[in-house]
Amino acid sequence: MRRLVVDLTSMARWLGPPVGLVRVQRHYGAAAAALKASEVAFTVFDPTERILRQVSPQMAAEFIAGDISCDMSFYPDPARIKMRFYDRGPNWTRQSLMAVIKARRILITEIGAFARRNPGSSIVPLLERIENRLMKPNERRLVARDDGSRVRIVPLRTVAGNKYDLAPGDHLLLMNNDWAHTDIEVISRECRSAGAKLIVLLNDIIPIQFPDWYKPHDVRRFTDYVNLAIRLADRFILTSKRVTADVEEYAARLGIHLPELKHVPLGCDSARKSKADGRLPDGLETGRYILFVSTIEPRKNHSLLMDVWRRLVLDGTVAYGGMKLVFVGRSGWMVDNVLAKLHSHPDYGKSLIHLDNVDDGTLSLLYRNSAFCAYPSLYEGYGLPPVEALAYGKALIASTGGAIAEVVGPFGLCLDPLDVEGWVDAMRRWIASPEARASYEAKAGEFVARSWEQAGRETLEAALAPFAGEVQPSGE
Repeated sequence: MRRLVVDLTSMARWLGPPVGLVRVQRHYGAAAAALKASEVAFTVFDPTERILRQVSPQMAAEFIAGDISCDMSFYPDPARIKMRFYDRGPNWTRQSLMAVIKARRILITEIGAFARRNPGSSIVPLLERIENRLMKPNERRLVARDDGSRVRIVPLRTVAGNKYDLAPGDHLLLMNNDWAHTDIEVISRECRSAGAKLIVLLNDIIPIQFPDWYKPHDVRRFTDYVNLAIRLADRFILTSKRVTADVEEYAARLGIHLPELKHVPLGCDSARKSKADGRLPDGLETGRYILFVSTIEPRKNHSLLMDVWRRLVLDGTVAYGGMKLVFVGRSGWMVDNVLAKLHSHPDYGKSLIHLDNVDDGTLSLLYRNSAFCAYPSLYEGYGLPPVEALAYGKALIASTGGAIAEVVGPFGLCLDPLDVEGWVDAMRRWIASPEARASYEAKAGEFVARSWEQAGRETLEAALAPFAGEVQPSGE
């Protein structure tokens, strides 16, 4: 019979509030975990032994819930693209050196492993105090959870079992960030040797299309991964028609034959519930702020909204409407110029606010109580935040970058992400007159969110779909 094998490597490495791609992984991981035990298996990639290791259903559930995270900074680069000098020698020499230069982080993971195994131990509070002293402020913030608990940072050995031996009929699914966390060449070789199939969920190829938005090293790594994936994967699952066209155009330019393509749109967190006693962050009033939810990075085009906002402050629109502009999101990469512009903006901390590390309950409150939402991104392979805004029934001004207009459809106002005048005029109208945005609020009210359950089910069906010549199990 066919069996789905889901690699959790990217999810296992994540620490902090889940951004878009991590949410996708967790939702699809949860969908896979709901399958019968005989139909699904979970793995992580061991970059030292260069093999896939088994992950138990219980451990997979902890990754999916975000309860634990593996600190992989002690391990070699998975694809051996960025090799450190001590990664080239025997494993024992690297481990010995890590014990010296990474002692603080190793001790944190050992405390996490002990606390996870012995949650009722009387020495756990003492160990947690030591852990707090060892952690840097940002690390402490990332492990803290809404309910007062903490994410346990643990070593790979405590979560990974024996080598996972792929078998004929296995369909191995790699999701999203695996370009940085696994070695697709090694994995593909294992698949071919075992008679298994390799399925790659690819959200976009934006680093190839727009390399200036990323670090050169990451562009090279991502490009190498995609070029290998096109040659080695048996099937791509793509999340929008725009990404499908982008991949087809890229492969045609290289003269490479594409693997089988399947198109499955993403889902939406349409019903994140806010805490009953939750309050908006200080300084924000219901209906008196515009919300932009996104990681802070050049591609998301925060710069445009900063320029638009300055003009609306100067012409009196902001004061007239009593409005604020709220950026919600953690810092990404290549972000120094964006943050410098934000922090030096004349209105920063006054009518222009940035909220980092926002939990789900607060994010839901921010959505529900906003006047309207904005999303000026230069290019997206899908665009989860604008879809979420519509799911909350909010009037939305979004860009036409990439797939955004495709997923927003007729339910939002879509403008060119470089058209400063168009954004100024639209936001001025919507701030000065709620009636001007009323028709888009009505349209958003008609928007039917695509559930993560449906998206997860269809993605797994696409991953498990038989190939030509593959034996069809009885009962399917």
